[in-house]
Amino acid sequence: MNVQMAIQIIINYTESAKALRENTAAVMSYNGSIQGTDFETLWHEREMIYHRWQNAAASLRELPTEYMSLAVRAIDEI
Repeated sequence: MNVQMAIQIIINYTESAKALRENTAAVMSYNGSIQGTDFETLWHEREMIYHRWQNAAASLRELPTEYMSLAVRAIDEI
């Protein structure tokens, strides 16, 4: 694995983690009221974001140890 691929894996993880946090905040703003197509759309997006985040996390776990410090630094900045 080269540095460029490792950086892309880290970017994919951090971007999907940020998106999941933003989506979680949007879902929470409904305060339990799950009526309407807006919420359904938001929930569908959540499923897609979650799968993207889960795949990115799996890739991150496969990073060689020499790139872990880059990953930890990027995660700390989220």
